This record gives sequence, structure tokens and C-alpha cells, in this order.
Amino acid sequence: MKGKLRWPVSNPRVISKFGKNKTSLGAVIDNAGIDITTNKNNQVVSVLDGVVSMVTFIRGFGNIIIIDHGDKFSTVYAMVESIQVSENEYVNEGSIIAKVSTYDKNTSKGILHFEVWGNQKKMNPQKWLKKRK
Repeated sequence: MKGKLRWPVSNPRVISKFGKNKTSLGAVIDNAGIDITTNKNNQVVSVLDGVVSMVTFIRGFGNIIIIDHGDKFSTVYAMVESIQVSENEYVNEGSIIAKVSTYDKNTSKGILHFEVWGNQKKMNPQKWLKKRK
């Protein structure tokens, strides 16, 4: 499935890449996924079929949904609101699971933090998602 997964939101633009990133203040942050900006309230969809293993809140990431796709492969969707799935619920690829949170009420943009995990190791989501033109 490498390079074949659908994007979790429409009109995505990656604003923070996987791995080590330098902030405007010079600090280095290790990003376990990618941060995607898109339209505010854009729908978030599952990139593959799977079972919702967790719906929770983590400070700094907001609401989080984790979907187990089997074979020790899972995806994480953070900074979401209007969650439409529950733990242990089966979802199909493309199923709406939430909406993108708004980080600033005065903007038309929202941010989704997205991660891919395999065998309990973080993986670069951009290598798994379909290439965009």
C-alpha cells in the first residue's frame, strides 16, 4: 500500500513534514507525522478500512482518533472535532470520521496532524499517501 493511500482530507497542503523540523525560533522538533492545512471544517476520512481502536484527547494534539488496520499497521488523526466514530467501530476506507479543527477562529484554515505506524514504529506518512500533482 506504500504510495497508494488516499489523503485523509481534500485540498491538503503539508506545512510540517515528518521527522526533525526547525522552528522559526531555531528549536528542533521531531514530528511523528505530518501537519496538513486545509479548509476549516473539512471532513476527515479514514485512509483505509479498519477498526477504531481509540478516541481520546491529548493536550497539545486535541482530539485524537486511532484506527487499527491490521498487521500491526495503524493511522492517527489528531486535532479533529465533530468526531463521528466510536471505539471498536469498523470503518471503511473513505468513511467520514471527523472534521478538521480550527486552530484560529479568525482564519478559514484548519490543521490535521496525521501519523502512520507500523510494528509500533512511526513511519513517514508522505511515503504512504498517493503522490499529489
